[in-house]
Amino acid sequence: MSVTLRNGTSGDAELIVGYLKKLADYEKLGDVCNITPDALVKLMNEENGLRAVIAEQNGVPAGMMTWYTYKIATFSGKRIFYIEDVFIDNDKRGEGIGTALFAEAERLAKELECARLEWKCLDWNIPARNFYVKTGAALSGSEWLTYTIDLK
Repeated sequence: MSVTLRNGTSGDAELIVGYLKKLADYEKLGDVCNITPDALVKLMNEENGLRAVIAEQNGVPAGMMTWYTYKIATFSGKRIFYIEDVFIDNDKRGEGIGTALFAEAERLAKELECARLEWKCLDWNIPARNFYVKTGAALSGSEWLTYTIDLK
């Protein structure tokens, strides 16, 4: 089946939130996913806010990707295209939707003149990690570690 991609809009907020909740459940983080459609729309309406791409097959949603550009890579003077979330319906995996979404991310990043694409993956998510290798992605070097402070 062919995949059609379209930009997500605030009118897709409930659909996107539904996908975010499915992703959180898959990642065993369902208890911390409390975003609402209104909160999502607020993020989407911010300057340089969250963006979404909806994947459809025969006009029916089959998956989505959220993204934004963030921080500036000062050595290159360009922004970084960050893929925040990717989720594909279980029964649609293996049908080229992930490949289409990542190709779209690369196209958008080039269009926006970003220095690179970035995303994170949980270490136990072997199916996703195997897919990322197929896209040509590589893990970042081990010299640079990501630290976080959880703000509650």
